[in-house]
Amino acid sequence: MSHPFTYKSKFETLHREAGQLKNKRLKLQQSVDEATRKGEEIYESFNKWMIDAGKAIEEAEEFIQGEEQAKKRCFVGLCPDLKTRFLLSKKAEKKALAIDKLRNEGDLDSISFRPRLLQIVASSVYHREALNSRVLFLKQVMDALRDPNLNMIGVHGMGGVGKTTLAKEVHRQAIEEKLFDVVIMVAVNQTPELRRIQSEIADVLGLTFDVEEIPGRANRLYERLKKEKKVLIILDDIWKQLDLKAVGIPFGDVCRGCKILLTSRKQDVLSCEMRTQKEFRLDVLQDEEAWSLFEMTLADAKDSELPPIATEVAKKCAGLPLLLLTVATDLRNRESYAWNDKLKQLSEFDNEEIYAKVHSVLESSYNDLPGNEVKSFFLLCGLLGLSNIPIRSLLKYVMGLSLFKHISTVKEARNKVYTLIDTLKAKCLLIDGDTYGFVKIHDVVRDTALSIASREQHAFIGKSSRELTEWPNKDSARISLPYCDIEDLPEGWECPKAELLLLFTEVLSLGIPDLFFKGIRNLEVVDFTGMRFVSLPSSLAFLSNLHTLCLHRCQVDDIAIIGDLKQLRVLSFANSYIVELPRQIEELTRLKLLDVSDCSKLKMIPASALSKLSQLEALYMSNSFDQWEADGIRNQGNASLAELEYLSHLMTLEIQILDAKILPKRLFSNGLQSYRILIGYGWDWNGNYETSRMLKLKLKTSIHSEYGVKVLLRETEDLYLDEVRGAENVLYDIDGDSFPQLKHLHVQNNTLIQHIINSTKCAACDAFPILESLILKNLMNLEKICHGQLAAGSFNKLEILKVRNCNRLTNLFSLSTARCLLQLRVMEVRSCPNMEAVVIDEDQDSNEEVVEFNQLRSLKLDDLPHLRAFAAK
Repeated sequence: MSHPFTYKSKFETLHREAGQLKNKRLKLQQSVDEATRKGEEIYESFNKWMIDAGKAIEEAEEFIQGEEQAKKRCFVGLCPDLKTRFLLSKKAEKKALAIDKLRNEGDLDSISFRPRLLQIVASSVYHREALNSRVLFLKQVMDALRDPNLNMIGVHGMGGVGKTTLAKEVHRQAIEEKLFDVVIMVAVNQTPELRRIQSEIADVLGLTFDVEEIPGRANRLYERLKKEKKVLIILDDIWKQLDLKAVGIPFGDVCRGCKILLTSRKQDVLSCEMRTQKEFRLDVLQDEEAWSLFEMTLADAKDSELPPIATEVAKKCAGLPLLLLTVATDLRNRESYAWNDKLKQLSEFDNEEIYAKVHSVLESSYNDLPGNEVKSFFLLCGLLGLSNIPIRSLLKYVMGLSLFKHISTVKEARNKVYTLIDTLKAKCLLIDGDTYGFVKIHDVVRDTALSIASREQHAFIGKSSRELTEWPNKDSARISLPYCDIEDLPEGWECPKAELLLLFTEVLSLGIPDLFFKGIRNLEVVDFTGMRFVSLPSSLAFLSNLHTLCLHRCQVDDIAIIGDLKQLRVLSFANSYIVELPRQIEELTRLKLLDVSDCSKLKMIPASALSKLSQLEALYMSNSFDQWEADGIRNQGNASLAELEYLSHLMTLEIQILDAKILPKRLFSNGLQSYRILIGYGWDWNGNYETSRMLKLKLKTSIHSEYGVKVLLRETEDLYLDEVRGAENVLYDIDGDSFPQLKHLHVQNNTLIQHIINSTKCAACDAFPILESLILKNLMNLEKICHGQLAAGSFNKLEILKVRNCNRLTNLFSLSTARCLLQLRVMEVRSCPNMEAVVIDEDQDSNEEVVEFNQLRSLKLDDLPHLRAFAAK
């Protein structure tokens, strides 16, 4: 009965508890921002706690504001209203206890985790091409992987027989059938780069290395993999023994849950050196299936009638898939004389001389390439000595070598590079890379390219992982040393004709003699990867014709000498440990491309230096420098954003700006054509790399006050919005032009947005006409995705829709909106407590049937306590 007389203390307790919870939530929100910035995912349970805490604080504050009710009096004001005081006091006590419990539940050891990177999963080709023997072979391999007594198996076969294709089929099927908790595929290649292999495995595991040296990284990886119950690691294309322990892969009795699939050309590498428990030999295709593959490759030909000698040509390919694909691609839409010529060429070798036949056909494909530019580009791809080639590196090299005539800008060169890649893919000389931004070359194709380059371009190519016993001679024009076993470099090479030098290593201690460049002064492109420089060799100043300098994955200190390289067009420090750019960089007035991406330690760029690079067209700073000064251009301190306004030729920009308040008003008004821009704290650099214009936006100010940002929004293809103020709906409030270029939209952590589209505010138009994915997360006041009538062309391309933690959302869309979603393939709805139906028919008198989602392949509905039907009125 004390409640009517202790209501003040109850309210004070509630006020104190709510304040403590509010402070705790604010502190944890900072941890959330930091975790998100690192690319980590927040645990679902913690997201729910944050929502519950926010709701409890809001309700408590509203309740406390109503304390005046407790002061009401009755009996003409003579007595306090004891009943009201009792009820309010009781309620205050209950809320205080609930908040105290909620506050204690927030004492979590961890709030986030690093998500696993999803590797690209290849679609199946076996069933499409009716290769029944390959389907059976795949089943045998999968059965072996299911066998609890086997933890290391191997597949061997000659080059071009389809081992990598098989490995991709295993990778895809193991993921689809959920046979393992983790499935990882890594290409080892003739050059086993341990650091790259470790990184690719770690990315899938969500592991971040806190050490740089390979042995330390191996220990971290080893311990992390041992924690997985069931993991499959596919190591493709092994040429010699690979020390699994040096990589950090546990195997055998120490980790029974880890299974390993190896592919190699040689059985003895598998059975003797790697000690596999079971091996499978992958043979060439028999005649019927070889013809099926050959015919399928020709299926797109304009003339569906094949010449009579087609079957004979196919037989001469000896059942080798690589040869079948290459020959069929070459002969697509060709006249009969081309078929006869190809048959004659193939008939010059017996089927036993298969490699000679393959190289002959590949060289013929090379000779048929249309023009010298694409031929030189193909040979350059082979010279790198890598199977997975970064396309941006190719761009840097071709710009340095002036490989393309009548092309002077970075944009033109980039377009030309992608055009030539498409040409080479069409000829089966290149294939898609393992990740976006890469392209692959088959090792058999690369061997042919190296043979031609050695003969036609006087190229010197060191053998990967082998001791370099001879050095380039004075006639060598292009020098490639990819991960060769080199103890010391000579003091002075005499290679006066050399124009390109590539040296890749994982030995940081390998030094460059000070007079190294004295005898190779005509170099146009230099790439040193994986080295350490206390200072660059002084003889670098001799390279008066140097156009491209790449110091990738290097540790660099004093690099002031680059100021002497007046002809530089490309300067790249990608993935390097570098703290400060030298003041001398401002002297590189011809520079067109500067890449400091993934230089996470870069903290200093001298003020006004960037503004002097008047010819700069491309600036890459992803996951790198973000210490921009707030003021305009100065002569001291760090660089400011205002300097970028002086770069009138800048067309490509990757940059992070932590504080939107320092944005110059007209920074982005110069017409950027390609960009990846992060504004605000808490962002990571993940995103859709297939698009060329990405914007991640987190503003503490109103969206309407940021003119430069509004310019970007009109052209953005991939848009992330977080805590953007001044908008209750995305369309019309943020962009009034229906986002005609937008392909991907991700909206999160916003308490103001009520609708994604509110067509009642404006005349109906085609909203998001080419949008492919829509992700909505933590939108506390989102009432509807679409409010009002949509035009028929809205959302016509939408394939992916994901909604999470939207408390006020009762349905996803109306029946009329659903009719627009003709391409929807994936739908996920999670943790929306008031969701009653996915589709709602707002017309009570309507007799229309619910529209069918004919393209839907995945539907996930989770934690929806009030869901009563998929479709309802």
